Amino acid sequence: MTMIRPGGEALTIKAAKKANLPEGAAILDMGCGQGDTAALLASNFGFKTTGIDASHKLIQDGKEKYPDLDLRRMEAEYLDFESRSFDAVFMECSLSVMRIQEDAAFEAYCVLKPGGKLIITDLYIRDPDPADVAAMLAGAKEKTARPRIEGDCGENTRPSFIMLNGAFVADELAAMLENLGFELEYFENVSETLVEFAAQVLMEHGSLEAYFKSVVPEGEDMAAYYACPAFGDGTKCPKKLGYFFMVLRKL
Repeated sequence: MTMIRPGGEALTIKAAKKANLPEGAAILDMGCGQGDTAALLASNFGFKTTGIDASHKLIQDGKEKYPDLDLRRMEAEYLDFESRSFDAVFMECSLSVMRIQEDAAFEAYCVLKPGGKLIITDLYIRDPDPADVAAMLAGAKEKTARPRIEGDCGENTRPSFIMLNGAFVADELAAMLENLGFELEYFENVSETLVEFAAQVLMEHGSLEAYFKSVVPEGEDMAAYYACPAFGDGTKCPKKLGYFFMVLRKL
């Protein structure tokens, strides 16, 4: 449900072409917001598109904006679709803000047909410090192994083996997806789109924080839309922040 979409329509179209999807493909957009990507894929390629998002308001707005689209309020970690029902799943800068990325990715695997494609665009750390990655993995392993206590009841997050400060470690993300049963077909660094997005936002809104205030539905937690902690002012985002897109195939 993130409002960040570096690369815009051009990157969506490029990713769809790179995935080499069949005519009339059934597409699921996870974290669809108001449905812009679903509408674009339907109009440009003739795909049968469905969008899901955790935000009631964004789905309501999307249904008003695109009355003919199939948009549903749904948690990415708990998809309510038949198994093997989609030819492709898109996650455009949305996987990073989902509560449990591994569960969301597994749900995508379950609803994809054999040979179906998973298309992800998101933030990542370019050339991460190996010591930082080792510390991340060790910390996640320690927290996972720790016995549960009563105070953990209701907790809906898990320590991450794939993210540092809200941005992916590309190698760890790819390894997690391969362990789920995906094969990486294509990876591209498109960090220039992130620079262009930030420049446009700053020119139009003055700051990223002002941008988020203008687009996040009233009453919803603005932090849930940030692609990394305090992205509104950028002070806590990791160094060497980049943007990628990848295409994976379900084995």
